[in-house]
Amino acid sequence: MKGMLILGGDERQQKLAELFEKENVRVYSAFDNAALEKLRPLSAYETIILPVPCSKDRRHVFSKNGVLSLSLDAVAAAAGNTTRIIGGGFPDSFCAAAQNNKAELFDLLGEKDFALFNAHLTAQGAVRLLLENTKQYVVSKRALVTGFGKIARPTALFLRSLGLDVYVAARRRENLTECAALGFKALDIGDVSSYVRIFDFVFNTVPARLFSKSDVHHMKDGAVYFELASLPYGAAESDFEASGASFVFGGGLPGRFCPESCAEKIKESVENIFKKRGETIE
Repeated sequence: MKGMLILGGDERQQKLAELFEKENVRVYSAFDNAALEKLRPLSAYETIILPVPCSKDRRHVFSKNGVLSLSLDAVAAAAGNTTRIIGGGFPDSFCAAAQNNKAELFDLLGEKDFALFNAHLTAQGAVRLLLENTKQYVVSKRALVTGFGKIARPTALFLRSLGLDVYVAARRRENLTECAALGFKALDIGDVSSYVRIFDFVFNTVPARLFSKSDVHHMKDGAVYFELASLPYGAAESDFEASGASFVFGGGLPGRFCPESCAEKIKESVENIFKKRGETIE
């Protein structure tokens, strides 16, 4: 069966299917197990579009509220010579298995343009989380942003535009120099434990454990910690239970707050993949 199969995800995938359907593209979608059973076998489709990111646990295709039970291994096993798989954040094991079955993989998060767009939507979502989770006047409040990568940079800039006093903790000397040049207060990321008690808000973008239980308990009473990173996260949510600070999980912000914009960008990226190959989407 020719056509495009869109699997799992959240509102982004649903909006993507709608956008293609409006252009009369032969698109099939399975957002839950019942729909998936009607569309098997997966090997029948020329193109499979997985979510961005494709998985939260690195083993199963991500779906909102876990309504689709489908392993990445099953997707890789269904791949064939004519199958292209498009998505984001593919685990190495999935890449190896799919490519062993001759599938073509296109990881959108590996494309600079898409990754930056996604990062800016995440930063915009972080600002929304801040305003939804505080009753304070945020001007002049101290905020710490850990890291200075694709997500941290726009997050720091957005926070400063709201009038917060923004500190950035980075590891590389060139990043610390750039932070200072941009007017942020630059901290070595290894020293965050020494300063954690002064912040009203902490935004973590580093997928590594930076804050111990002791650090969490030394945060200001009423402080809010926003987790924007992937596993293993910068702090353990359970460590906040007996502290005066609170934990807010910020996973999937582009899909939570801007699903239509995300879908439009994914569609554009899919179309570019076909265009570069001299093919048309039917």
